[in-house]
Amino acid sequence: MAATARRRTGRLAALAALAALAPVAAAPGCGQSAADREADALLHAIDVLRDAPSEPRAAREALLAAVERQPASTPPAQRARDACARAYRLLLDATAAEARVRALLAAPAASAGPGALSDLAAADAKVKESAEVMPACAEALSELRRAARRGM
Repeated sequence: MAATARRRTGRLAALAALAALAPVAAAPGCGQSAADREADALLHAIDVLRDAPSEPRAAREALLAAVERQPASTPPAQRARDACARAYRLLLDATAAEARVRALLAAPAASAGPGALSDLAAADAKVKESAEVMPACAEALSELRRAARRGM
């Protein structure tokens, strides 16, 4: 019984030591290259955009603008930023067109005309194109994560 207690105490002490080191290891820039910090910031910005609710659209637009402004000095970072920004730009443009169509349909019947149909067709085309581009975003993110693990 005493041996079990010593082992448990030893494991707890080891875990406490690791927990004490975690803030140092996670400190920004601690042991990371500029490219690694850049990749982390870009991955975080894209994750925040991806996980954001669809509404309000203006908030998602701001998150997309933040992704588009992210520095990307390495080829994997450039591919991830550009592919994901394009996919989400298409998606947000589609939701804007859909919102215009909804507004036209909610208005008096005389105001909904050929413009509503063209907006609806544009929204549909952008949703389809976004769906085609989104796998390139996912692949570029995977590549960036792999590169970041290898130390770029």
